[in-house]
Amino acid sequence: MKKLLVVVLLGLSDVALADSDSGSYINLNTGVAKLYNLPTGEWAGNINAGYEFNSYFALEGGYNLIAGSQFGVTTATSIFDVAAKGTIPFGDVFSLYGRAGLGFGMNSWSGTLTNTSNCILCNNSLKNNYGLALVGLGGSFALTPSWSLRLEDTAYIPFVNTTTGTINVVTGGVQFNF
Repeated sequence: MKKLLVVVLLGLSDVALADSDSGSYINLNTGVAKLYNLPTGEWAGNINAGYEFNSYFALEGGYNLIAGSQFGVTTATSIFDVAAKGTIPFGDVFSLYGRAGLGFGMNSWSGTLTNTSNCILCNNSLKNNYGLALVGLGGSFALTPSWSLRLEDTAYIPFVNTTTGTINVVTGGVQFNF
């Protein structure tokens, strides 16, 4: 089993070194989020940094901030994640990609609740720190070899009951390839 793992890792490193499209990248995105246990949408922003082993596969880590106002208080969700990213390039300009990974979410709120009827924020049995899975689909449009525009739809699915529930985020942004 160890020999198989070494062979796979060496094969991936050979592919990464042979592909001229490999390299590091960082992207910055903004958009809207729907938190399924809360009544209104919120602003979302995220930053991801990763490494493209070739034109088809990358690994990345990211931070997401989702903030807004619910029940008259300020709410915030922070998510740290790692994901594998598979890409299908359609020429040099347009690509479709999918992401799948794991993360850690933290929900918080501050202020004085103005409406406590049906207020999920008041439920102390729900978790505010939790593990989650993420799945996302997106498209990328290359402006230059280093800069591209992105549009992505991502679902964050908690492993336990949380104040937010499942979170769906739609973002647009820019990516810089080093």
